[in-house]
Amino acid sequence: MANEVEQIKERLSIVDVISSYVKLEKAGVNLRARCPFHSEKTPSFFVSPARNSYYCFGCGAKGDIFSFVEAFEGLDFVGALKALAAKAGVSLVREDPKISDERSKLFAIMEAAVSFFESNFKVHVSAQEYLRGRGLTEATAAHFRIGYAKPEWRELLGHLRKKGFSDRLIITSGLVKEIERGAYDRFRGRIMFPIADSAGRVVAFSGRFFEPMRDGKGAEEPAKYINSPETPLFAKSKILYGFDTAKHSIRKHDFSIVVEGQMDLLMSHQAGYTNTVALSGTALSAEQVTQLMRLSRNTVFAFDADRAGILSSGRSAELALSMGMNVKVASLPKGVDPADLVKEAPLKWKEVIRQSKHIIDFYLDVIEGEEGDLRTFRLKVQETVLPFVARIGNKIDQAHFVASIASRLNLSENPIWEELEKIPAKGESVAKVPEQKPFLSRRDLIGRKLIGILLWQEGLEKPSIEVEKLRGELTALAGAMVGSISQDMKQELIFEAEVAYERTSGVDDIDKEISELLNEFKREELLARRNAVTEALKRAEKAGNAAEQRKLEEEHRRLSTDLLGLSVRK
Repeated sequence: MANEVEQIKERLSIVDVISSYVKLEKAGVNLRARCPFHSEKTPSFFVSPARNSYYCFGCGAKGDIFSFVEAFEGLDFVGALKALAAKAGVSLVREDPKISDERSKLFAIMEAAVSFFESNFKVHVSAQEYLRGRGLTEATAAHFRIGYAKPEWRELLGHLRKKGFSDRLIITSGLVKEIERGAYDRFRGRIMFPIADSAGRVVAFSGRFFEPMRDGKGAEEPAKYINSPETPLFAKSKILYGFDTAKHSIRKHDFSIVVEGQMDLLMSHQAGYTNTVALSGTALSAEQVTQLMRLSRNTVFAFDADRAGILSSGRSAELALSMGMNVKVASLPKGVDPADLVKEAPLKWKEVIRQSKHIIDFYLDVIEGEEGDLRTFRLKVQETVLPFVARIGNKIDQAHFVASIASRLNLSENPIWEELEKIPAKGESVAKVPEQKPFLSRRDLIGRKLIGILLWQEGLEKPSIEVEKLRGELTALAGAMVGSISQDMKQELIFEAEVAYERTSGVDDIDKEISELLNEFKREELLARRNAVTEALKRAEKAGNAAEQRKLEEEHRRLSTDLLGLSVRK
């Protein structure tokens, strides 16, 4: 694995990788961007091509191409390795499931299950005909690895046992249920939709009921769709169906389309909207909003036009708005879901997406189209629409919608604002709260600058200062501080120095800055020592210790003279 990591690093620079996720701009020898890991207006996220690393001065995020992909896509190291290997064209050597760790074995089980379901689907004519009848092409089914679970109790379990996997791990994968009488397959008689993580590794399944058990058992009305349970690989609040295939398209087109089900997603992708993701029967979570926001702040909800679909879009929209997303809704014909619309009229689907409206305008239109007098309309808007307005963080945008609502309700803006103030604040912020940094004295801040300059220059092939001279002076003045700098802190200090001083016009400018900083450091050191002597002198006077008092007075005069000498030189 170490060899593969080095191959990837040789083929992909830090700029190659990060620029495929966020827009970078030149900042001297570095590049910068608004940090993808916390909310900010002024860019504080810097990328160093020379060191193949990144650092954010706002939240402290730092690392290399692997740590970036892990954090951005919510992957473990192996997932990041797979994603970057595909990008770099590096082949990964498959590990033997018998010697790999438990997590790797679970991934191997899921992959074995996918292949098994795919082979079943290829010979199950009825399932193929059903999907063709829904409008799905053979190519789309193959691309998304659609499969089939036969209506048998233990067919998959037996297959995985033959592959050498233990019952304990098979059960842990969520593919099999365990009861007192033994274990049996969770998915039976169902069309199978693999759910993958951001790196494209299958972590779960959603199964659509297709045919009953052949032995007649379990004849009760089955659920139309069932999903894998939560497992060590799968947390339903963190994964969007199709995100692995949609992420690059979302960034390219600067918006995502969110649909409710697997068939809606498959048909939307088939129609060319490869920036579509699906919820798989759950409301949008904060983790999923964060995933989408890192690629684009714009999203279109395309849920069913029935009341359940409208309510679902509302719950998801409230969270997305509170986290800073621009949320639109596609207005679908009543009784028609996205999959049906794409099948019957692909151009109509394109038109529906193009004509999508902001969630607030959408709800205003829906409520206004319902029967009722003006008072009822106003009260419904207060109950349904104002909570969305309250979640908008941008005050200018919020004022726009207040004015729009006031016009639609034939009211002044004042009562709208008054009602908004009554709505309790809620919602989750995408921003990470930076850790509270310890207070640093002026002496410490100057010392950090000097050490940063030293470390930065030491890393250059052709330093523009006398590195050994500066190291000697710093060691003499602040040896303990120099020796206590951690590896993580070194990277931060190097970035600080590089960003602050890389544009200086010449060697003389840096030398002058260093001279002034050294002078200021000495001054702060003398001031700190004189303050300490002053406090000791007070204690000696209070104790009536004349000898100690005279000694401290002499020390105080000497330090004051030294301080005056520094000021004169300055």
